Amino acid sequence: MARILIIDSTTEQHFPLPQVEQEFLLGHQLELRHIAHTDELSDALLASQDYLIIWACIPAIQFDAAFLARLPRCRAIVKAAVGYDNIDIVAARQLGIAVYNIPDYGTEEVADHAMALLLALARKLPQSDRQVREGGWDWSCVKTLTRLHGRHLGLIGFGRIGSAMARRAQAFGLHVHFYDPHVASGLDKAHGVQRCERLDELLGCCDILSVHADLNPGSHHLLDADAFAKMRPQTLLINTARGAIIEREALLAALQQGILAGAGLDVVEHEPAIPAALRALDNVILTAHSAFYSEAALHEMRSKSATLIRRLLSDEQPRDCVNPLPLTLA
Repeated sequence: MARILIIDSTTEQHFPLPQVEQEFLLGHQLELRHIAHTDELSDALLASQDYLIIWACIPAIQFDAAFLARLPRCRAIVKAAVGYDNIDIVAARQLGIAVYNIPDYGTEEVADHAMALLLALARKLPQSDRQVREGGWDWSCVKTLTRLHGRHLGLIGFGRIGSAMARRAQAFGLHVHFYDPHVASGLDKAHGVQRCERLDELLGCCDILSVHADLNPGSHHLLDADAFAKMRPQTLLINTARGAIIEREALLAALQQGILAGAGLDVVEHEPAIPAALRALDNVILTAHSAFYSEAALHEMRSKSATLIRRLLSDEQPRDCVNPLPLTLA
């Protein structure tokens, strides 16, 4: 019988009980803990665990080398998300702990959410809604709208979600460009989009920019003051990836200076702490890191995480290990 610890945050509280996981891991001992910091987990508890499923995504909860050293029995960690930036995967590998993510869940939801933010910004729906709720009925409150058809959308990242976003955008008549040095040549042809070899090239050719990249040392603050200075005036910006890809102070300055016409942000650097100045801007739409969510996506994530653990218990080698070990886990 394996011992499996599921870690969620008190801030996010994805679910109160592990019923779904128990369906896939019958006969094994599961425990769910909601925490605000890893210090809340005792050494005795961690020392007894064979596997971890981690839901906590907020930057305040870091699973660093010191935490991982408290897991002498742990064979693998499953990050119940696409991103795994709050886990020290190098330290985990050195300790013999394989780390897996679930890269294919919620693809539809995140792409839909990004497209919804794009459309709401482009049509200035929050401003129009607010004006009507306050007793007005004046279409001219959203003057200077530009026709969406024929405009240029740039995607930073062209993986599962980025390519799903491209398909949605093309249906609205947008010309799609992307920058992603990690995808194979020819993918642009397969999707009917334009590849940019340099980030500067993408920033200079697009009216709308949507971020779909992982957070890693290379993408941290990828969009800073220098990057914003290279954008077209009045660009719209969407971020449903990770907040720290965009430098928060540079983002606020770009909005205040009119470099950006608006921003749709599901994630923000240092979330959930949102500056009052950012909250006050009427050309910014903020959602609470909810792009991933639908009931179907949540169940998919839970079932896939549990199934991955079950496969490890059967000495299988699942896909999607983000820090491959030199030896098998068997």
